[in-house]
Amino acid sequence: MTATQASLAALAAHTQTRRDSVDKRVRKALKEMRRENAAITASSVAQRAGVGRNSIYRRPELLAMIRAHQPLEAVTEAHPPRSGAGPESSIIAALRTRLTAKDTQIADLRTLLRQRDTVIAALQGELERLAAAT
Repeated sequence: MTATQASLAALAAHTQTRRDSVDKRVRKALKEMRRENAAITASSVAQRAGVGRNSIYRRPELLAMIRAHQPLEAVTEAHPPRSGAGPESSIIAALRTRLTAKDTQIADLRTLLRQRDTVIAALQGELERLAAAT
């Protein structure tokens, strides 16, 4: 059985309503926590907002908003630069930078994959519900 345009539109509207509700609750929780000078983490905001942590982690814009309100921490150098560092250390530093960039890219792709899996699961559930209704 195929989904009709009306059912797809209704599913999209419901999804958007849920997304807007999560946005509103997260923003409200973040505002309250800033007023109270509470520790701001994805977990604490999710708990205060009454949403799941995955709702925040799947939405890069919400996660970025939360991270923007977290206090900055002092950076400590794990490996202080060696005196008289030669060309090998600059090569290693360049490779570390490239590796970090690739790790970030992989994390972004995994997030995108999880989002698509969620959409596919929701659509399959809707199809099964429609098939059971007929």
